[in-house]
Amino acid sequence: MAPARLTRTITDDSSDLGVAGWPSRPVGERDADGYAAISDYAFLSDCRSAALVSSDGSVDWLCWPRFDSPAVFAGILDSRQGGSWSIRPTDEFTVSRRYLPRTNVLETTFHTATGSVRLTDWLHMGARQALCRRLEGLEGRVDIELTCDPRPDFASGGAVPFERRLGWLIADLPNGERLVADGFGALHEQRTLYAGDDHCFSLGLNRPGPSDLTNSLERAVAFWSKWAQDLRLPAEGAEVVERSALTLKGLQYQPSGAIIAAATTSLPETIGGSRNWDYRYSWLRDATLTLAAFGQVGKHDEAQSWLDWLKMISLIAGVEDLQIMYGIGGEAELTEHVLGHLDGHKRSRPVRVGNGAATQRQIDTYGELADAIWLVRTRFEERLNPHRWRLVRALANRALREWHEPDEGIWEVRGNPKHFVYSKVMCWVALDRAIRLAEMDGFEDPCLTEWLAGREAIRQQVLEFGYDHELGAFTQSYGSGSLDASNLVLASTGFIPADDPRFIGTVRATQRDLVRGGLVDRYRVEETDDGFAGEEEGTFVICSLWLALACIQIGDVAAAEEIYERVASCANDLGLLAEELTPDGEQLGNYPQAFTHIALILCACELERARGGEPAIDLAA
Repeated sequence: MAPARLTRTITDDSSDLGVAGWPSRPVGERDADGYAAISDYAFLSDCRSAALVSSDGSVDWLCWPRFDSPAVFAGILDSRQGGSWSIRPTDEFTVSRRYLPRTNVLETTFHTATGSVRLTDWLHMGARQALCRRLEGLEGRVDIELTCDPRPDFASGGAVPFERRLGWLIADLPNGERLVADGFGALHEQRTLYAGDDHCFSLGLNRPGPSDLTNSLERAVAFWSKWAQDLRLPAEGAEVVERSALTLKGLQYQPSGAIIAAATTSLPETIGGSRNWDYRYSWLRDATLTLAAFGQVGKHDEAQSWLDWLKMISLIAGVEDLQIMYGIGGEAELTEHVLGHLDGHKRSRPVRVGNGAATQRQIDTYGELADAIWLVRTRFEERLNPHRWRLVRALANRALREWHEPDEGIWEVRGNPKHFVYSKVMCWVALDRAIRLAEMDGFEDPCLTEWLAGREAIRQQVLEFGYDHELGAFTQSYGSGSLDASNLVLASTGFIPADDPRFIGTVRATQRDLVRGGLVDRYRVEETDDGFAGEEEGTFVICSLWLALACIQIGDVAAAEEIYERVASCANDLGLLAEELTPDGEQLGNYPQAFTHIALILCACELERARGGEPAIDLAA
């Protein structure tokens, strides 16, 4: 793919939100190898699959029929052979773009010296899966180049041959599926658009796209805007929260209720690096914050859908045998392998499909799930049913059995297992929530005495071995002397009060030693045996927002606002964020990332409470 003739990006005036939201910021041209920046992409969803569209009109990512299916377009991972669908002017152009209000429908306007055209992109909402594009002439005349080059199964077989049948271009794929292109004279063509011209294109899976694309567009707009119309938004930061909520909804797999961590695989944590992972699955540890975020914006149905998915998983796997993550349909087997034929984004190899972390021991997950059930009980006032109580008991008993053991921890290190402080504290949470739920709902359990003893034993051990008096902070693991941003949540769990000097010291030490460019590292890579021998990575958005929330808890609201505004300023012109950021604010990692947008929602809402003088919500209360 040749570099685009994009000269600069101008966003719609309505997006110029400054620190209250995301800024108008140039996106930039493609590099010499034809790659756009991660932040250059818009996100489309039909709540079953996702597409990414660059500011120069190229669909460089689409997986069908599910989020975690093989890619049909993977140009974001290999600009030469990954495949894409590009619609753009042949002459130099500038571009403005936006989402239609309260939707995940993208509108891009190209401006050339001779005229302007508007491109509208969306995924059809309904059983018939299709990527739809509408091109309209607005002013003058514009020469357009259209190239549709699908490369199914991550380009494993190269280009696919299309044949014209009954007016459609059809390609039969080796796996038995079929691509159907409608509205094309050819898959590579040039057209001249004049003011008033209106052309529609669709690429459907197994059957043609909708026959009436105008109706399909109206249907997509209606779906998203109806969903968003009753969002509960803060007075300040409403745009950020609304876009984050729409993104989170777009990452939820409607048939099951599972929420994927991100829409992509293998976008690198540093350009040229090997920390490249497949995030198109659902992690159980995301439970509490996911439910809290949906609750904050008033979307209890989505929270319930996630709980229904969790119930399905626990019934299939058995509550005693839950693993840390699953496929969106409940698949336990997520074997990781490398796609060696792909170059990787900006030559960042390897490209991985599947995720080997699924088989790791991560004992913090027990506490995350128990805390989610506690949140449902206390915030949604939903009394525990027998199934959820059995799950809580199983989580508490697993925590009781395993808390003494080392694990790979929240960061899924691929080095040696360690006694991570965060993991121990979350085992404490599993026992604490089981004890409190038993008391609240009157469950008499024979294990209660053991849970009480185990909870106290964990607390005493963590305070003795997980706190470094010289450092004045909790450490990453017992005796390590290293900081870890995950310890910023210790007060939120109820393990330690926010006004305890040991927690305040942990917050201040993090500010002193883990902050780069106003953003927070999860840990120092040179001090952590994570299996990558000190390989660089970006700062983690979730860690930056954890620091903001911790600052609110210790009463430093000004610092929290500064961190939040710094993160918001790094969003792209559409309000989207990846997992990580360089100290200069460039986006890294899989995109858009659910945990990032969940944390944005929670942080914006907590800041509004803090500005009003209300205490921060205590998730452990």
